[in-house]
Amino acid sequence: LEDLDDPNLFGGIVDRPGRILFAMPPRRPAGERERWVRVLLAPREGYSRDEVQEAFAGV
Repeated sequence: LEDLDDPNLFGGIVDRPGRILFAMPPRRPAGERERWVRVLLAPREGYSRDEVQEAFAGV
């Protein structure tokens, strides 16, 4: 499972053992990967879509 979270190998985020929450092609820029992870996880953390868009407006 640790390999799944390596952005150079797979680019996935493991939600819990056996379940991949998010994946993108390997070797994507770290900033792009982190941005998408935050956007996709924000609703689970209680942030609204507007709050997420506002937070990333300057990025």
